[in-house]
Parts: sequence; structure tokens; C-alpha cells
Amino acid sequence: MAGRRRKLVFPKPQKAPRHPLEKPKEGRYHLVRFIRNDRRLNIFGEMFTAPLETQYEYVVATIDVKEQRLKLFLDKIQVEEYQYRLR
Repeated sequence: MAGRRRKLVFPKPQKAPRHPLEKPKEGRYHLVRFIRNDRRLNIFGEMFTAPLETQYEYVVATIDVKEQRLKLFLDKIQVEEYQYRLR
């Protein structure tokens, strides 16, 4: 295969659904956010106050859909937990 060029192929685009999808009843969403000096954590427009040790750090925010909780991790250590109601 050396010297042979391979054609780059993209999947066919799919049409987006015309109606909203049902909300999930279980599962997790993981988001990476940078916490600035105001320690505000923005999750889809909802604001949470992050702990002081997360200032100027990247954190992983995990939404547990079944538990309706938002868990905040710094270096794989959970540093905070919030109630997170899906609307």
C-alpha cells in the first residue's frame, strides 16, 4: 500500500429529527469546563458556584440523569455535588 493514495470518505449526512427527542431516563453526560476567578460553573446556562480549589483549573462535570445530580471532579476526585433537575 506504500505510495497508494486512499480516498477520504465521509458518512452521508443524516437529517435531524423535526420534533424534540424524548428526555433520557438514565445515563451520564460528561462536560469539561475551565473555572475562572469568579468560580462560576456554567452548565447549559445554569450557573453553579464551584469550590475554591477549582479556581483556574479544568474540571469534569458529570450529570447523572437517573439520580438528577451534578458531580464535579478535579483530577478524578469528586470535589462537589449539586442537585440537577432536568426540565
